[in-house]
Amino acid sequence: MHIPDGLMAPAVAAFGWIIAIGFLALTMKVLNKKINDRQITLMAVLSAGIFVAQMLNFPIGGGTTGHLIGAALATVILGPFAGILIITVILIIQALVFGDGGLTALGLNILNMAVIGCLVAWYVYRALRRANEKAAVFAAAFASVFVAALAAAVELAVSHSISGGTYGIAGSIAFPAMTIYHLFIGIGEAIITSGVVLYIARVSPGMLRMPKLTFLNRPKEVVPDA
Repeated sequence: MHIPDGLMAPAVAAFGWIIAIGFLALTMKVLNKKINDRQITLMAVLSAGIFVAQMLNFPIGGGTTGHLIGAALATVILGPFAGILIITVILIIQALVFGDGGLTALGLNILNMAVIGCLVAWYVYRALRRANEKAAVFAAAFASVFVAALAAAVELAVSHSISGGTYGIAGSIAFPAMTIYHLFIGIGEAIITSGVVLYIARVSPGMLRMPKLTFLNRPKEVVPDA
């Protein structure tokens, strides 16, 4: 759901940058205090895998694209702040090296896919995991994609409205384009994420028991698998 350069009203693009920078500052503060070498290694591996998955994107109308995000996978394994950093790094590389998205819209793309995607995934997962772990992962992955797409649709519609049609996309186009397509993309991401988590649970359950990097919970020492 990358938003390209030149599509958003300057005020909306600036709003995205302000919120994204604020969350990134908080993210770095949390990770700087709590992260360990094993988590750093795992973040690098996840970043590479999610980067490849995100590169498989396709146009969905109105100048935007649809693709897998990977926010829920990173969040379920390492927590929301590690997830935010992983997705942010991927988005920066895509914007600077591959021209996917753009610099003016990078703040909004970080806000939607990294911040909103990871936080939604985390809170949905936390709310449901005690009842059913598998359902929690599935719901978290779906919600992370759909809510991020909905946020992008709101931003596109607001840009169109406040600019008199110069920027953004009319809500009558933006909302169907983003929500309908990402309804199916969200289901696909939920299936893939659930499959990956299930595979990890079988071959390396210790990975899922690693401390989650959150603002409130101080991680404990990880006990290596026997």
